[in-house]
Amino acid sequence: MESNESSNPYSKLTDGFEHAVVHIAVVVPPRSTSKRPPLRLLFASVWLLASGRQAPLRPAKPYVKKFKEEGAIAVDRIVMTAEEAIRWYRTASDELGTPIPLSDARKDSDGVPLSAGRLSDFPTWPVLGVPLESDDITLNSERPSIPFRNLGIIRYSRRISDNQEWPSFLDQDGQSKHCQEAFKFLEHHMHVDFREYPEYIGGMALAVPDRDVHSVRHFIDPKEDGSESLYIHLKPHPGRKLKGLSLASMEGQEGILTSFDTVPVPEDGLVVIERPSSIHGSGLVLTHTERGVLLQTPMRQFLRQMNTRIDVVEQRIKVSVPETDKKKSAVDEYVTDKKTLASSQTLGKAPNTTSAFQRLLDAKNERLLNHSAKVYEQMWFTADQRKEALEHIRKKFKHAHSSIFIADPYFSANQILQYLLAIERDVIKIQILTSSSAFKQTNEATTKTGIDSEATQNTHQKLLENLAIFQGSHKNNIEIKVANTENSLFHDRFIAIDGRVWMIGSSLNSIGIRPTLTMRIPHGEKILDHLLRLYNNALPLEDFKVPRKALKKL
Repeated sequence: MESNESSNPYSKLTDGFEHAVVHIAVVVPPRSTSKRPPLRLLFASVWLLASGRQAPLRPAKPYVKKFKEEGAIAVDRIVMTAEEAIRWYRTASDELGTPIPLSDARKDSDGVPLSAGRLSDFPTWPVLGVPLESDDITLNSERPSIPFRNLGIIRYSRRISDNQEWPSFLDQDGQSKHCQEAFKFLEHHMHVDFREYPEYIGGMALAVPDRDVHSVRHFIDPKEDGSESLYIHLKPHPGRKLKGLSLASMEGQEGILTSFDTVPVPEDGLVVIERPSSIHGSGLVLTHTERGVLLQTPMRQFLRQMNTRIDVVEQRIKVSVPETDKKKSAVDEYVTDKKTLASSQTLGKAPNTTSAFQRLLDAKNERLLNHSAKVYEQMWFTADQRKEALEHIRKKFKHAHSSIFIADPYFSANQILQYLLAIERDVIKIQILTSSSAFKQTNEATTKTGIDSEATQNTHQKLLENLAIFQGSHKNNIEIKVANTENSLFHDRFIAIDGRVWMIGSSLNSIGIRPTLTMRIPHGEKILDHLLRLYNNALPLEDFKVPRKALKKL
C-alpha cells in the first residue's frame, strides 16, 4: 500500500491544518462573440487556517465590478481542504481552472478553465519564507515585499506571472475614474493594494501560519537598581506544543551591535535574558529545526516615554474662496478648526537625556538627511553662481547615453549653445518642450512700451538659427516643440536623461542668477510619462507662429 507521505506530497505543509480559504479575483472578458473567452486569473491567495480558526462562509454570489464594454472583475471566497488548496495552488499555468470548494460547488463558475500567464516561484518551491521587516518602525523607508497587512507568524510562497497586457481599468498609472474604482474594489475584497504591489497582478500567493506558534511578545522589565530583564514570550496555538524552536536575540546601542544570543525555546515559551543596565534596542529571529525561519524582527528601541496632547475645538469656520484669480472663477469651499490646548502630559521616562546622547541622535539624523540629499542629487545654487549652474547641467548632458528630454517654458535660442553643444554622443535622442512664453521679450526696455513684435519674431528666428548650428556639428535626432494650448501648457522645469528626471527651480536661462534648487525626482518615470503627453500635444517649432494678439501686450 502506498504510504501517506507519497500519496500526499504536501503532508509536511498540511500537518496541523484541516482547511484553507482561497480568495480569487478574475477578469471576466466582454462577450464579443457567441463564445466568451475564458476567465483570466487576476490574483489568488491561499490561506491555510490554523487550529481553532473557523472556516468562513462563501458569499451567496461573487462580488462583481463591471466596466461596460471592457469586461468585469469578479471576486470569490472558497473553502477547500488544506491538501486540495495547495494542490490547486501548484497546478501548472496551462492546466489551471477555478478552484472547486469543499461543498456547494457552482457548475457555472467552479472548476472552469482559467487563463493565466506563466508562473514562476519566489522563493523556489517548496521553500517558504518570511518578510524581511524594515528597522523603521513606521515603515516609511520601504514597504515589505509581502502585500498583506495582517502579518503574523506566517511563511509565504509566491507565484509571479510573466508580463501581460490587461484591460485599461487595470492600468497602474491610470488616473481615470474606472481605474480608481477597479483598484479600490480589489483592495476592499482581496486586501491588496495592487498599485503599490503591481508585481502580484496575474499571480498567486500561499500563506502558511505556523502550526505551533501563535504569537511572540517582546518586552522589558526595568529594575530599581538600573538592571533590566528582557522577556520574549511565545504563545502556542490551542492544543499545540512548542518544540524544536530556537531564538536568536540581538541587542545594540545607537548603531553598534552589543550582544547576540541563541537559546532554545522552553516548553512554557518564556525566554528571559538578564542585563546589568538598560537595553537600548533589541531584535530577534525565530527558527524551527524543520520549518526554518518563522519570524524576523529588526533591532528596534522599546517605547519608554510617551507625550500626550489634547486640543479642544472652540470654533469651526467654513471658508469660501475663488479657485483662481479669474473674474468668473469657480468657488472652492473648505472647513478649518480653531483649536486650544487643553492638556499636555509626558508619561514615562526617557532612557537617556544627556547632551552627549543628543549629539549622537543629531549626528545620526544629519547623516540620514545628507544621504537622502546625495541620493536625490539635491543641489542649491545661490545668486551669482551662474557658471557653476551651467557646468552642473552640462555635466549631466555629457553623461547621457540614449536620451535627453527638456521641459522648460522659457527654453530659447541661447540655451542650445549654452548646453546642447556639450552633448558627446550622436546616438542620443533629444526632445525639447518649450512654450510661447519663451518668445515674449520682457526686458526693461520693452516692459514700458509693450512687446516688440520684431524682437519677438527675431527670437523665434534665432532659435531656428541656433538649432541649425547645433545640427551642423551634431548628428543627433533633435526635435523642439512649443506648448501654446491649454492641453500642453506647463509651469515647472524638468530635464530627463536616460529616463532619470530632475526638477529645476528656475528656467535654464536664469539658473544660478537667482537662488534656486535642482533635485532628482525619486519616481521620475511617471513624471516623464506626463511630460511626454504634453510634448505630443505641442506644436513642432517649424509650425509655430507667434500669435499677433500676444505681440500687443505682455
